[in-house]
Formats: sequence, C-alpha cells, structure tokens
Amino acid sequence: MKTFLKYIFLLLLVNTYSQQNSNHIPWKLEGANERIEKYRKGKVKIEFKTDKELKDRQATVNIQLTDHDFKFGVSFTQLRRFWGDDYGKTYLNRVKEVFNYATIGMYWQLTDERIKNNKMVKYYEEIIEWADKNNFRLKGHPLMWHEAMPDWVRNFKNLDKLDGLIKNHMKRLIETYPEINDWDVYNEPIGPFKPHIPPSAITEWIKMKGGIYPAMVEIYEFVDNVDPTKNYSNNHYHAKDPEFLKINNFFVEKNLNFSSIGMQAHMQTNDNVMSESQLWNQIKNYEGLGKKIQFTEITVTSSERFNNWKEHQAFLKKRDEVMSNGGVMNLPSLPEYENFQADYLKDFYTLVFSHPSVSSITFWNLTDKNAWRGHAGGLLFDDLKPKKAFNELKRLIKTTWTTKIFESNLDLKKGMDFNGFYGKYEGEIIIENIKYPFEFHHSPEQKDKVIVVNINKND
Repeated sequence: MKTFLKYIFLLLLVNTYSQQNSNHIPWKLEGANERIEKYRKGKVKIEFKTDKELKDRQATVNIQLTDHDFKFGVSFTQLRRFWGDDYGKTYLNRVKEVFNYATIGMYWQLTDERIKNNKMVKYYEEIIEWADKNNFRLKGHPLMWHEAMPDWVRNFKNLDKLDGLIKNHMKRLIETYPEINDWDVYNEPIGPFKPHIPPSAITEWIKMKGGIYPAMVEIYEFVDNVDPTKNYSNNHYHAKDPEFLKINNFFVEKNLNFSSIGMQAHMQTNDNVMSESQLWNQIKNYEGLGKKIQFTEITVTSSERFNNWKEHQAFLKKRDEVMSNGGVMNLPSLPEYENFQADYLKDFYTLVFSHPSVSSITFWNLTDKNAWRGHAGGLLFDDLKPKKAFNELKRLIKTTWTTKIFESNLDLKKGMDFNGFYGKYEGEIIIENIKYPFEFHHSPEQKDKVIVVNINKND
C-alpha cells in the first residue's frame, strides 16, 4: 500500500512539474516594439516622374513589402529525404508562407567528390534553382565540421596531405556554388576537444596546426583568399560558452574576414530554455564586436522536455537501440506544449528582431517528420499541417512586421512618403483604370535618398 501511494505521489509530482514547464510566462519585452520601429523601419520618400499627359491626373497607389531585408530562416537539412515528391512540394509551399532564407546541409560526407554519380549534386542544383525562382536566399552549412566527414577522412593518417584535402574541399564548395553568399565556415569550432567528441584525423590535424586558434585563423584566411566577397560566419552550439566569446574576440583582433557570429539555441531540455534576460544578455555579450549576430539553429519543442542533457542522452541511447532494430521511438507533440512553443517563440522572435545587431533567425526543423533527436521540434506536424507556432510566426512576419500602403487620391506632383520596414517593395499606380507597376528596395543606407519612380503612358 505504501509503495502504491508513493507511486501515485510521484505521478502527481511529475504531472505538476510538467504542467509548470508547459506554461510560458509572457516576457516583459520592454522597449522591444520601440526598437523594432527604430531599427527595422525607416522613412521612404518617393518622387514620381511622369509624362506631361499624366502629371495632373489623380491616381491610386498600392505599395507592399514583398521581402524583408532581415532573414527569417528555416533549415533544409530535412528536405533531401523527400525532395521531389508530393510531400516535398507541400513542404516548400509551407516554407514560402513564412520564410525568406534557408540553410542547406552540405556536409562533407554528402558532397564528397569521391562518390560516383552523387545524387546530392543534382539535389543542390535544384534547390539553388528553386531559390532563384522564388527570391529565396541560401546559406551553406558548413564548409568544415569535425562531426561530419567521410569515413576515409575520419581515419586519414597523412596529416600533411589531409591539410590539402580539407582546403580543396572548402574551395570546391565555394566555387561550385557561387549562388550561395552565406557560409558557416567551421561549425562549432570550440567542439573538437570536448569530452563527448570522439577523436579523428581532424582533431589530429588541428593539433598539428598548434591548436584550435591557429587552425581556425588558417582556415578563415584560406576561404578569404578563395572568395573575399562571401559572408562567412563563425557558428557554435553554446553562445554562453566563454571560450566562444574568447575566440570571436581573437578573430576580431586578427582582423579576419568574417561577417557574422552564429548562435545556436536548441531548447530540448528545461535547463536549455532561455529566459528573457539570458537571451538579451547573450546578445549584449557579443554586440560590441562589430559583427552581425545570427541565430542559426533554433529548436523549441512541442513535446515534453527532459530536465537536463543527461536525461536526454539516456533517452537518445534507448532510442538508438530501438531504431537499430527497425523500430520508432519519438516523443509525441502535446497540446499544452504546442501552446508553450507558440507563446515562447512569439516572445523570442520579438526580442531578437528588436536588436539591431541581429541579422537572421533560423528555425531548425520545419516538420516533425524524421524527428531530430526524437523530439516534436517542428513548426508543422508529420502531415505538414501547421502547429500554433507556425501560425504565430506567420502572423508576426507577414502581418505585424509588414508594410502595406494604399492611397486613393495621390497627387503625383507632390509624391508621397511613409515609414516602412526595410526590404523589397512592389507597387502599382492606377490612373484611369490603367496599372503602372514599379518596384524598389528600401534600406537604411537609403534613408536620406529619394526613390524615383518613372511612370510613362507608353510603357
């Protein structure tokens, strides 16, 4: 009887704890909306140049933001598993509903030039073609990573020859895909000598270079020589790791060519869910380095979270056993955690978007299909139907943070001005039922300039 009562008590305790951690307490977000107005928007002044015939006519104007300068991203690392089928097509349509930026997984074992008739080559080419057609920006991830390499590299013995192979691999990616302007150079540079990382030829190569710092300097100088016009990012899994701040300071002192500091935030355990102050302080720690800050990998689950990484690892070990025997072991999405995911992301995105140093936010997995680490960490369910979080981000990005202008009695001689979000715009002037389309780009660099729109009857 005592054992039974103890069991019931533990069940109640666990349930209470779970409920406490499934409720998001709204953040204060003091000054966030004001900062968004200040840093993400600016005055637009438009001057209309017209034919004499049109100059004195009354006009109607419609203007709409079509693409943010800010990069609202998602990872395409899942996409290769269903590229080209109906599921993949629906996935891409969902992507276009919210996002304008995507990270492509270009890991060495997938892009290895030794693979004959490598199907990934066609996959990358088709993604780039799709991105071009849909006005989508791309990021390559990564040029190098000690956890992603072909087996023949992992066990390579000739370190001097490996040096050339590493550099050739990075050069080949940059030159093969010139359409990609953003690259994670060396993913998680503080990681190679962490206790959980098994040694490999890459760690031995780093030792040969004198350690992480000189090795990273050599890598960044090399890619700069290959193409200095690209946006190179230094990306790590824990921005709160003091060593990561140290290495970024070192890079700045060495005047290395990198444009962005990448911060990951995989919040699959309770101790990794950042509070408002933790997130803000994390950004503040890096803002003084003069580099753009990217939130490169965001995960907020709609499944129950573990308390800490140790508990999570135990689950992953069991999950690996199940999967090795052909089984499936994933945590289900739960309504209370779906509410948490939506509410938390609304505050997270608002706070991050409000800081002028941040240039992008990338949510890691769009769908729960092929769940990463067994969590329901997507914004969509397995069947690609949206969760509350997907709809919340769509509302923020496409409704709250957008600019639409309609004016029915426009004096073309006077022109017009308005306050709008930075990005690409499309508009049309309507005069006597004839539409005159135009487009322009509004950026902080243009705030003191006049945008001239030419309207000609014969165009």
